[in-house]
Amino acid sequence: MKSQLPATTIIEWYDPAAAQPLLPSSPSFAGHQTFALRSAWLKKGLDQLTINPGIFTKDDALVRLGVGKNMVAAIRHWVLATRLASTTGERGAHLQATPLGTLLLADKGADPYLEDPATLWLLHWHLCGPGSPAYTWVYAFNVWREWEWTAPALAQAVQAAALASSAKSASPETVQRDVAVFLQTYVASTESGQNAEDGLDCPLRELGLLRAGFGSGQQYSFAVGPKASLPARVFAYALLKFWRWKYHGSTTIAARDIAQTEGSPGVIFKLDENSVLAYLDQLDTLTDGALRFEDTHLVRQVVQTTATPPDPMVLLHQHYALDSLTT
Repeated sequence: MKSQLPATTIIEWYDPAAAQPLLPSSPSFAGHQTFALRSAWLKKGLDQLTINPGIFTKDDALVRLGVGKNMVAAIRHWVLATRLASTTGERGAHLQATPLGTLLLADKGADPYLEDPATLWLLHWHLCGPGSPAYTWVYAFNVWREWEWTAPALAQAVQAAALASSAKSASPETVQRDVAVFLQTYVASTESGQNAEDGLDCPLRELGLLRAGFGSGQQYSFAVGPKASLPARVFAYALLKFWRWKYHGSTTIAARDIAQTEGSPGVIFKLDENSVLAYLDQLDTLTDGALRFEDTHLVRQVVQTTATPPDPMVLLHQHYALDSLTT
């Protein structure tokens, strides 16, 4: 049975990522304590935040969350990195659920137990898209365009990019550990050669975005092509987020940019061109004509036909069959 959320006034949406660079300006490669995301952690963390916004700094956090000290820090990291929670209060000591976090993981939310693949795609988008604090994740899915690669090669590229943008640099060992967690996030332990416990229950592995080879000098590659489990409304949600971030104020966006530009749905979801075009063909219906895909011999572009763009959260409510919108 689909859950329902209390009705509130719908206002024009604002995305804090709109004014941020794609790659975090202050690269960070820690916080997860070398633990990949686990399925139960997100709801567990958000549930405790509703009781005590300062839970992650409290002495009884270990008892309330039912994990060890390093895992408490990891849960805090992942609820922030997936942008299901945001910092608040002095020096960010307190956290609060974002509208997305509440919509998805509240007790009466849309998908508190991550049963819908749409939720996993949303987590992936927010982890790897514009505004994400997860430097390695953003770099790997947007900037890194090698067809086949090794973990050391990715780590070297990540560190070089971070050095080019920041005076502060993490050690090579720290970046290598971060890359290892990145791989644990998306590659099943049996494929990557990692200890099964390292990536235990990591939900994003179900998306099938990374392939791993075998043997010494293990090669990895992204799985580019159609994504059968990616819903059209989640693609449209990501498109609107990308549009506001990259082309804020414009009423048109080229299909090529949606498919190929860093920070775009095509790049982050690892879609081929035909798959992107198939999603664009559905925009008119999904948005009641607010977005229209023009595909002619002269131009391929999406046009906004209304004074203001559609609210991406409305698309999520439609996907999850919720009756009202939270802000």
